Amino acid sequence: MAYWKINVFQQTDTEEYLRAAIETAEWIKKQEITDEKGKRWKISGTEGKVPDKAESSFLTDRSLYSGAAGIGFFFIQLYEATKEEKYLEEAKGAAGYLINTYQSSLGENPGIHSGIAGEGLFLEALYAKTGDEAYRKQVIRIADDSYKAALRENDGIHWNGYFDYMGDGGVIAYWLYVAELTGEKKYAGYAKEALDSILKLKVRNDDGSVYFKLFDPHDYFNTVPEGGVVPNFAHGTAGIVYLLAKYYEQTKDKAYLDEAVKGVGFLKQIAVDDGDASIVPYIYLEKEKRPYDVFYLGYCHGPVGDGITFKELYKATGDVQYLNYYERLTNALIKAGVPDKRSAGYWNDCICCGSSGVLLHFIYGSEIAPDKEKYLAYAKRTAAKLVNDAYSDEDGRRWYNAWTRIKPWDTDSHIGLFVGAAGSASALLSLYGELKGIEISPLFEYK
Repeated sequence: MAYWKINVFQQTDTEEYLRAAIETAEWIKKQEITDEKGKRWKISGTEGKVPDKAESSFLTDRSLYSGAAGIGFFFIQLYEATKEEKYLEEAKGAAGYLINTYQSSLGENPGIHSGIAGEGLFLEALYAKTGDEAYRKQVIRIADDSYKAALRENDGIHWNGYFDYMGDGGVIAYWLYVAELTGEKKYAGYAKEALDSILKLKVRNDDGSVYFKLFDPHDYFNTVPEGGVVPNFAHGTAGIVYLLAKYYEQTKDKAYLDEAVKGVGFLKQIAVDDGDASIVPYIYLEKEKRPYDVFYLGYCHGPVGDGITFKELYKATGDVQYLNYYERLTNALIKAGVPDKRSAGYWNDCICCGSSGVLLHFIYGSEIAPDKEKYLAYAKRTAAKLVNDAYSDEDGRRWYNAWTRIKPWDTDSHIGLFVGAAGSASALLSLYGELKGIEISPLFEYK
């Protein structure tokens, strides 16, 4: 009887990570749509499931988060791991679709995750492998079109009303990246305009710390108390601190580092400490003396994303206090039972809000933390759990998750990079590369 027909925990070794990624690619191949426009993929397997309104509006077939850009990036990584040209051809097919169907109006949604900046990051990664100038040309066009599409009011610029890292913030990071690639200072100037607009949204505490009130989560989840502030990486202060640190790294303008330090002060102030561990709550309630008792663990709202912020501050300043706090965030993951225990804040196997993102935290933490072996040991444990959480059959390998966290029964086999099988396989490839000494392109935030 084939192993996938019986429910047993498979022991994993380094080569199993690559096998799992290849089997995932086989399943993704079966979900592709190829026509005169190029190559794209379904959002999910949709095996008997009708996507809800939130999924349909946010998950697109071209984005880094759920679409062709992210899946194409996974195929670049698989090419790096195997040196098999067929995987690079898959990535080229994705690029063809993105370029052939591109319209300047897409600049109205400029972010990294659901917008065109993410397409640019993928195309630059493909340019690095092929040298095809068409990809670099599109990278530049995206940078210019996103600036042209901005709304200009109140002495600042913005786009569609989302000021967090997953919204306007993403294009700031992208412009800084393009400025570094090209040496064109205008892109850093664009970044400053957008960053200054976000800085107008800061709230200053009596102790001098600051936070950013970007939106009220009650507007999206009515079970959450009104007036809450989302503090973590994807949608809150931690993400803005990351951008401030990135801007300081490139320009050495200390005023932006000073603002970042004030934001760190807020994150530390609201964090819950337990011995050598710290975790920032999902929501900060301004008028409450106690934290909102919900803690997520992943990239969007937890220690994984906040770790990216503290790692960037450590890179920017060399100040060991930020590395020490990265370790405190890691210890919070471990004390929460990662990777074995599932909790309300750790329910999926994707990069966005689950074990694949946690795996990346351990992998890239091993490159900076004093105790490298500790991080690699947890990376291997997380990878083993991830491999065994997959469903495998003759069609290949995939994972079933509930993207909408308040509907845990509503599961689907998503395909994309931040939500889906490509992301889980990508994280496994990152560990494979780390252990085998093979350079696997990291996600942008982990560079």
